[in-house]
Amino acid sequence: MLSSLGVDQYIGPNGAKYVDSVIKTSDYDPATAVTKINEAVSKMIEAHDGFSSYISSINMLGIRDGDPDDSGEYITIRVGFQNEASIDNVSDWKDSAKDWYDIIRGLSMAANEAPEDTKIVGASTGSIILILAGTLKVTTLLATISKTVSVFAKQIIGVGIEIENLRQKRLLTKTIESELRKKEQELKTEALKEIQDSLKDKIVGKDGEVTTALENSIKKVLAFNEKGGSVDFVAPEDIETEDVGDKAEGADVEAKAALAEARIAIQEFQVEREALKLLVDGTNKDST
Repeated sequence: MLSSLGVDQYIGPNGAKYVDSVIKTSDYDPATAVTKINEAVSKMIEAHDGFSSYISSINMLGIRDGDPDDSGEYITIRVGFQNEASIDNVSDWKDSAKDWYDIIRGLSMAANEAPEDTKIVGASTGSIILILAGTLKVTTLLATISKTVSVFAKQIIGVGIEIENLRQKRLLTKTIESELRKKEQELKTEALKEIQDSLKDKIVGKDGEVTTALENSIKKVLAFNEKGGSVDFVAPEDIETEDVGDKAEGADVEAKAALAEARIAIQEFQVEREALKLLVDGTNKDST
C-alpha cells in the first residue's frame, strides 16, 4: 500500500537514504534540497490523511478486524507462508497445519496451557498470512525463539556472503567451500542449543514429554524460517483493569508482568528481525 501511494521510499531506512541522497546531490543548491524534502513530506501527509479517512470510514461501520480483543490476554501473531514455506495446494495446507499444530502444542505444554488456548482469528490471501491470537506465555516463548532464529540467520547469511565473495574473487576452493558449508550446519545446530538453553527456566520440573514437545516446536520453527516463512507479533497497548480488592489487584500485577515480559520478548525479536531485513536487502542489492 505504501508503495502504491508512492511513499515507501520516504520511510524507514529508505527514507534515510533518500534524505542523504538529496543532501549529497544538492550541496550547491540548498533551495532544491528543501523543495524535494517538502515534496516528500507533503506526500507522506497526504498518505496519512488518506489512511485516517479510511480508518474513520471503517469505524463508522461498527465492525472490527480479525485481531484478538484488547483485554491484554491475547497477542496477535502473524504467520507468513512465503517462499519455500508457501501454501500452493491442499497437500501443502495439510503439512503446514500439522507443523504449526506441533509448534503451538509444544509451546503450550511448556506454558502449562492447552493448544486450543491459541486461536485462529483470521487469514489473508496473496502470500498467505495466518493470524493467531496467542496467550501471553505462548507468545513470549515464540518471540524468544524467533529472536534467536533471527540472530543465527544473520550469521548463516554472513557465511553465504563470504562464500559468494570468495567465488567472485576466484579464491573459493572446494576445501574452503566445504569448511564454510560445515560452518553453516554448525550454526544451525548451535541455534537449536541456544534456544533450548534460553528456555530452560520455562520447563523446570516438567516431564520428558513436555521437553520433547518443546524441542520439536523449536526444530519446526527453525525449519519454517529456513524455508523463508515469517512470524511477527502485534502486542496490545496496555491492560486496563479496576482495583476491586486484593485478589484482583494481585491478578492485575501478575497479568501486567506477563504482558511486560511478552512486550520485551517481542521488541527484542523485532530489533533482530529488522537487522536481518537490512542484511538481506543489502545482499539482494549487491547481487543485482
